[in-house]
Formats: sequence, structure tokens, C-alpha cells
Amino acid sequence: MRNGLLSLALAGLFSLGAHAAGPQLISAEASGEAWPFTVAEMHLQCLPGRAVVVTDAETGVMYPLNGTARAKALALAMEPIDKVWRDDPTIPGTKVSIGPLIEQGLQLCK
Repeated sequence: MRNGLLSLALAGLFSLGAHAAGPQLISAEASGEAWPFTVAEMHLQCLPGRAVVVTDAETGVMYPLNGTARAKALALAMEPIDKVWRDDPTIPGTKVSIGPLIEQGLQLCK
């Protein structure tokens, strides 16, 4: 029984990777002041189910951007986005918008 459950879990993980959209490199250099992260480069990706995530290009740590991705965060060992989400210098107490990146990531789902 345990072997069957383990096999099913592994098959699920492999199928998740097989259907994931390829990552797109995004950077602070290309985005300017609209860059919402505290790291210079990220890989933007859409996972199955329209889960938009970014992965730190240097460390490989993955972060969820939209609600669908946050729902999968624990299962995929993602870190909270707040760890790399940049404060908005023009509006104290807020963060730079990640909305445009979520939209860009959703385009990768197609």
C-alpha cells in the first residue's frame, strides 16, 4: 500500500513538471523602478493550474505570485513572496505591484 501511494505521489510530481511552461528570465535592469523584487533576476513561470511563480535565478528558491500558486506553495516547498518583495519607496507601507508580472506569467500558461 505504501509503495503504491509513493509511486502515485512521484507520478504526480513528474506529471506536474512535464506540463509546466518553460521559465522566462526577467530582470531589474529591464524593468527599472517597476521591478518588485529585492534580487536582480528571476525566472517567471506558469505551472499547471495557472499557478504563476518566480524562481530566484541565483539561488533557485521558488516564490508564488498568484493565489493559485500560494495554494500549492507548501506542496512545492516555496518560500513566502514577502522575503523578496520590494517596498514601494513612493508609498510607505506598501509593496511595488506584482500585478503586471502575474499577467505576464498567465500569458505563459497558454
